Amino acid sequence: MSPGRTWLLLRASLFVAACALLAAVCSSSAFALQEHVSDSSSEAKGGSGADPGPQASTSSSQPKPAQTSIQKPKRIDCPRPADPCRRHVVCNTEEFDWDEALSRDWKGLRSKMRELGISPTLSYIGALQTNLTGETHQIWGYAGQLTLGVSVDLEKLLKVKGMSAYVGGSWGTGDNLSSSLHILFPINGFYAPSYYLGALYVQQTLLNQNLTLIGGRIAAANTFATLPVFANYVNYGLNPNPYSLGGNDITFFGPPTGTEWGAQATYNVTPVVQVSAGMFNTNLNSANGKNHGTDWTLQQGNKGALVAAEVSYYPHGIVSDQGKQGLYTLGVISDNNSFPTLPNGQMQSDGYVGAFAMAQETIYQPDGPNTARGLTVWGSWSYNAKPLISPIPLFWGAGASFQGLFRQRPDDAASIGWIYGQVSRYFPGTTAEQVLEVNYRWTYRKFVSITPDLQYIWNPGGYSVPGVAVVGVQASLTF
Repeated sequence: MSPGRTWLLLRASLFVAACALLAAVCSSSAFALQEHVSDSSSEAKGGSGADPGPQASTSSSQPKPAQTSIQKPKRIDCPRPADPCRRHVVCNTEEFDWDEALSRDWKGLRSKMRELGISPTLSYIGALQTNLTGETHQIWGYAGQLTLGVSVDLEKLLKVKGMSAYVGGSWGTGDNLSSSLHILFPINGFYAPSYYLGALYVQQTLLNQNLTLIGGRIAAANTFATLPVFANYVNYGLNPNPYSLGGNDITFFGPPTGTEWGAQATYNVTPVVQVSAGMFNTNLNSANGKNHGTDWTLQQGNKGALVAAEVSYYPHGIVSDQGKQGLYTLGVISDNNSFPTLPNGQMQSDGYVGAFAMAQETIYQPDGPNTARGLTVWGSWSYNAKPLISPIPLFWGAGASFQGLFRQRPDDAASIGWIYGQVSRYFPGTTAEQVLEVNYRWTYRKFVSITPDLQYIWNPGGYSVPGVAVVGVQASLTF
């Protein structure tokens, strides 16, 4: 066995061992926490389980427990505000319960920081994968990403009503298994080696929080053409956007690796209708994360701007969806920069106009309305009108995700998804690549999940070659 293969197998074994160790640590922590709660409850009742008398009530000076629940409904587009990885920009002012993070309240430190308006978040996510078929031999690959974010409530800190700020960064390690398999849709979205400064922006809410303005270093992908259900998948073609939007125009992608100077606005027209529009710079160096995300030059051979706009319908409410996650979105995208023509890029052509549509709806809730368990179906579509410069002019996707498939596991999710990417006709001999993904996200606590995952790719790269089967496991931990 070659030294390289031995090292990969060793690293795979270490990853599996780490997952097992993590589960064991979490289990012991949960047991200790349950004992602590039980002991505290017993002490409050005089240690006998009986209700204390009036004298005991008046003489007791037990300290009040730290707040663990935020009395505020969660937004449908921000289900995990404690996780800074690929966060939607609306999460900037969303508070989270302490039980959503492994470190919880840091012995009161987080509460004190939140009172000042400062909320740090940290998470790690990694995927270990290998091909069962495809290529001439089996290849192992691991990609991981550590993400840090800090939200600052300037209303609390500086008394500026409705204003906040955010800064994020990431450190990526691992291998690009997708490139080794010569496929169109990356099998995960975590390959971004090195460290990068991510989003950096100021946010202002107006009109009773119905209008949100954002400006700074941002990315279209963090706001436009995304659905909450996409977070249940591993393949980058599914999560967090239809891959064709960034595959055709890298300045659409979000961090890592890069961001662009930009500004955007979101307005709640009614309690169920929302419109959003944004304009972003088109600097390819920024999009590729040059200087670790600190290349802030506006013009470096690029011109024009990337413009995105969408209208969204939340049938169950924008802020509170009544337990039924429904969202329907229709949008347009345009970029008037110059792009290399396909297939070899020897010439340049002006930009493009495209469109996208997507929807998700929870159609079945076994425990009744306003409950978490349920089956959500979704679909997505995108189109680019200029295949001369667009490698993937047409994209389709569909799938379903069942949260709480087993009554005893209400936070787990079983998901299946299919995507279709038509390759530009300017690549001779190509048709379309298709991917089927099936996974099960096992959630031990709100801050840790492990996802066994299976993907099968037909016509890798759009060529009529044998398919590729990829199996792996993804682990996610929010600190």
